[in-house]
Amino acid sequence: MGVEAKKHNAKTLVIPISDINTIESKFKDAKLEYHFLSISSFSKIRKGLIRLKDILKEEKNPVLHCHMFHALVIGILFKLFFRSVPIVFTLHNTNVNHAYRAYILGVSKGLRKADILFSKSGTQWFLKNSIIIPNGLDISNFEVAANVRSADLTNKPFHFLFLGSLTEQKNPFILPKLANFLRSKGLENFKIDVLGDGPMREQLQEKIKTEGQSDKIILHGFSNKVVEYLKSSHCLIMPSHWEGMPVVILEAGAARLPIVCTPVGSIPDIVSEENGYVVEMEQFPEAMASVMEDYVHALEKSDAFYEHVVGNYSIQEVFNRHLELYRSVSK
Repeated sequence: MGVEAKKHNAKTLVIPISDINTIESKFKDAKLEYHFLSISSFSKIRKGLIRLKDILKEEKNPVLHCHMFHALVIGILFKLFFRSVPIVFTLHNTNVNHAYRAYILGVSKGLRKADILFSKSGTQWFLKNSIIIPNGLDISNFEVAANVRSADLTNKPFHFLFLGSLTEQKNPFILPKLANFLRSKGLENFKIDVLGDGPMREQLQEKIKTEGQSDKIILHGFSNKVVEYLKSSHCLIMPSHWEGMPVVILEAGAARLPIVCTPVGSIPDIVSEENGYVVEMEQFPEAMASVMEDYVHALEKSDAFYEHVVGNYSIQEVFNRHLELYRSVSK
């Protein structure tokens, strides 16, 4: 067996530093081996260093994959002790609210082997423009029977789905305004299902009540039935102020669910006017009304987006691109 063949048959060791779901936790493969350091706060750094030292006694050529800013800070600290270990970094959100974070990301470029960007629009001066790898998902989990997503809405409430944390980023306070607009257009037979929790929940609940929309907006809180809601709803709405590359967009596409969203983060690189409704905040209510009034057209867009998701964002393809990157930086 040649040297090149041996290299590609060898197992690659990846050590994720993260407190979020990553490609490492979603996909298992004999070509990769993972050792999670389980560092959820800075107070656990010492245990993480000991754990990393133990791993390096037995393993060669590992890769540290740092997800989000705090994980990168920990990764840089580890690199002071283990200089030969390469770092791969994924920010997950191109919006950096604090100047000091952008500065740290900029000056630490030389310590990182590669940065993963979700799309070309994720390019920032403080990131290395190394490789574009989008989020991915298992399409089979979201298959919808042909008769489930029907254009016949006779005597059925139209269900919009808001899926996300109740935080400033996701812009949940706009929901009562959206409901009021639809009602002003004479569109009464709808519900807005809100899946998610967060610090704005109580204020949102009060705002919904004050504006008389309690019969239209239902707060379900956190739910483990996201897939079921994606399959049974009629349209996903995402009026976010900012995003990275939201996986829920891909999940909605896999479930053939029409999408109304704002052009923030990597969304315009994923959704277009041919396969969804990408609109500024001012046009968001009208786009929702358009979906209700011409649902046949909305379903045609969702079918086109489904084909786009299947062709570009399968979990296997995304995994293969990560594996290729890990191998290239661990040489």
